[in-house]
Amino acid sequence: MSLPINTKGTAATIISDKISHKRYITVWDRTTQYDDGRIVKWDIVGHDTPYPTFVVVFTYNTEKKTTCLLKEYAQGTNEIKYTCVAGSYDRRKHSSVQEAAEHELSEEARLKGGHWISLLPPNQPQGISELKWGRNRFVPYLCLNPTIDNHPKLRDEEEYMEIEHNIRLSDLKDFIMQGEVMLPSVQTAWMAMHYLENHQLI
Repeated sequence: MSLPINTKGTAATIISDKISHKRYITVWDRTTQYDDGRIVKWDIVGHDTPYPTFVVVFTYNTEKKTTCLLKEYAQGTNEIKYTCVAGSYDRRKHSSVQEAAEHELSEEARLKGGHWISLLPPNQPQGISELKWGRNRFVPYLCLNPTIDNHPKLRDEEEYMEIEHNIRLSDLKDFIMQGEVMLPSVQTAWMAMHYLENHQLI
C-alpha cells in the first residue's frame, strides 16, 4: 500500500468531533476511522475559528540581504525562541488575511509597507497545517523591503518580545540548525528563501 499525500483534511473519516475544553485554546475529543477499518480516538488542539487560523511573515531587505526576527517568549516550553512575525487572523478585526499580516508586522516588528507575496501553495487554500496533533492552519507571507513604522499598532498585553533587525540568512540557518526557531517560522523561512533564490534576490 502506498499512502498518498493528503493536505485537504480528508485523510481519514471523522466519526465524531466534540469540544472537551475551551478557553484560549480549544481541545476536541475526535474519533476517526482509517481506510483499513481501525477506529482511533485523539485529543486535537487548536483555535475554534474558521481557516486560516494565523499568518506568518518573513521580511527581507533586498539591498542588505537580511531579514528581521523576533526573540519571543514561548509559554508552552517556557523558553525564548526566534520567530518570524506571526499572529491570528480575526475576521472581526481584519478585512483580509493579508491585512492581518500587515497589522502583525506593525505590532510586532514595528514595520510597515513593502511588497507582499503570499507563499501559500494553491492546493492548500485554507492554510498549511501547524502541527500533527493540532487543528490550526497558517498562511506564510514574504514581505520585501518594509520600512520603519513610527506609529505602530499596539501589541497584545501578554506578548514579551524583542526585535532583531539585519539578520543574515546564514545566521538564520544556524539558528534553525540549533533548534532555536519556532516551526511555523522555519516553514515560512524555507519557502521565502526558496522564492528569493528562484527570483535571484539572494
